[in-house]
Amino acid sequence: MSWSILSDREIRELCEREPPMIEPFVPRQEGKPSYGLSSFGYDIRLGRRFLVPLGGVNAVLDPLDFPRELFREIEAEGVFELAPHSQVLAESVERFAMPEDVMGVCWGKSSYARCGLLVNVTPLECGWRGRLTIELANLSPLPIRLHIGQGIAQVVFFRGRRPLRTYAEKEAGGAYQDQPGVTPPR
Repeated sequence: MSWSILSDREIRELCEREPPMIEPFVPRQEGKPSYGLSSFGYDIRLGRRFLVPLGGVNAVLDPLDFPRELFREIEAEGVFELAPHSQVLAESVERFAMPEDVMGVCWGKSSYARCGLLVNVTPLECGWRGRLTIELANLSPLPIRLHIGQGIAQVVFFRGRRPLRTYAEKEAGGAYQDQPGVTPPR
């Protein structure tokens, strides 16, 4: 069996079963920037919690020894303004329960990309569960206003044969299994 991209019909079916692949699930496009089900993907929303680096600190970020004390968690209402040439970690509104034969790849939305926002999300692996941590980088010389609860990125889903090892079964372990939201390196 080869990999195939999932259409809106297939995504909806996976979200209407137990456990749902996406929760909460919006079966149509809403908002601006838009969120919800699209033809061949799902536009996720930006959550309220952010992990923001402290300024003026001379330190090195190391994923094997992450200096959590150099970041503060904030909760935003309505909007969050991302300073020029800075980055934050954020969370999705949606929680995912990826089927064992489906994976997702995420890209930023065009409205934000045109403002200079780079959205980075690692692949949603087969068998992974949790709320996405989203890395947002402002490449622009100007601040970018992010709208809480509105679309931030699109996930495209692919189906193939169940792999030998799902996310939870990997030799390195599933360090981010069931993460509740914005999560620094573990």
